[in-house]
Amino acid sequence: MKKKILMLLTICTLGLSCAGCSISDTSETESLETTSQSSQETGEKDDYIEVVDQNNMTAKVPKDVSRVILTALPLPSIYAITGAPIENLVGMHPGSASAIENSVMKSMYPDLVNVPSNFIDGLDINIEEMMKLDPDVVMYWAEYTNQYDVMTEAGITAVGVKTQAGGDALKTMESWLEIMGTMFGTDSDNGNAAKVLDYGKKVQDEIAEVVKTIPEEEKPKVLYLYNHSADEISVSGNGFYGGFWIESAGGVNAAAEIQGHSIVNMEQIYEWNPDIILITTFTETMPEDLLNNTIEGQDWSEVAAVKNGKVYKEPLGTYRWFPPSGDAPLMAKWMAQTLHPDLFTYDMTQEIISYYDEFYQYSLTLEQAEGILKANPEAAKGASFGGSK
Repeated sequence: MKKKILMLLTICTLGLSCAGCSISDTSETESLETTSQSSQETGEKDDYIEVVDQNNMTAKVPKDVSRVILTALPLPSIYAITGAPIENLVGMHPGSASAIENSVMKSMYPDLVNVPSNFIDGLDINIEEMMKLDPDVVMYWAEYTNQYDVMTEAGITAVGVKTQAGGDALKTMESWLEIMGTMFGTDSDNGNAAKVLDYGKKVQDEIAEVVKTIPEEEKPKVLYLYNHSADEISVSGNGFYGGFWIESAGGVNAAAEIQGHSIVNMEQIYEWNPDIILITTFTETMPEDLLNNTIEGQDWSEVAAVKNGKVYKEPLGTYRWFPPSGDAPLMAKWMAQTLHPDLFTYDMTQEIISYYDEFYQYSLTLEQAEGILKANPEAAKGASFGGSK
């Protein structure tokens, strides 16, 4: 089924709230610094390294980490592609668990299906339940410093991660891989993650070469629904993942006037009148809900994207494709083809099969690859908590 790849990685430049990750632009976040520490108090070297996280906080992490908790939702996908031992992952957020249960990850990494997630509810940590898991380190959303306080007061080592470069999902993924590579000993130039990042950069450059030839007036106006229900419409604005994906794929973000993500009403959507609507897998809403105009209290029938049948649900592979994930290069291709099918003619099913074979060393069936492109609304459960993803 899968091979565990011991890989060592370096980071290029990339960056996954919420998803998902931090909403704010943290492009000036200090670069990761690590130093091995030694002590003469016992006459032996201490068995830890010091890691400076993306809050510029220093954490002492055991060199032989064997019990890891990841409360930032996209991180299990990033963790998997580093080649670190899957069995070392002992806790995750319920939103991560629901994505795994309803995605190909369930088949790829069956050991992850029963990993505990009962110690966190939205943004609230049950520290007593977390302590029962005896973690060596917890990786969390760095903007939630209250979580850091709770964990460190309980003696738990915590390392925070944030979105980088104004929502650039690829740069953010790189920065997280760098931290993980340092902590888990997978930080060599020749590792699998380094190859993934190199591939992602080539994909970005390939798409950018085509996008720069598209006249501004020919770029579609795109609205990315971040969270959605009959009661609330939240959209992705500037400095967040949706805006990054739209602009890099040759579109115009209809909600660019919004910083991060924000709740809007139908009147605002009528004013924007987007040509294309994209829906994240953080919400259970499906394209047919808008196309058939079945959302109570919302009339989508007069929106251009709905009139023209251009409403799409993003895919779900090793994680939701909106924030950084191990599948980020595939998301770049899917976005480009979705916005400009006449210019980008990828066979996404085959692209997915080849990518998983090369970078996860997992042979997808045709059915599995097609399933990635048809997200299950059940995967959204547990993912919405009012923070970044």
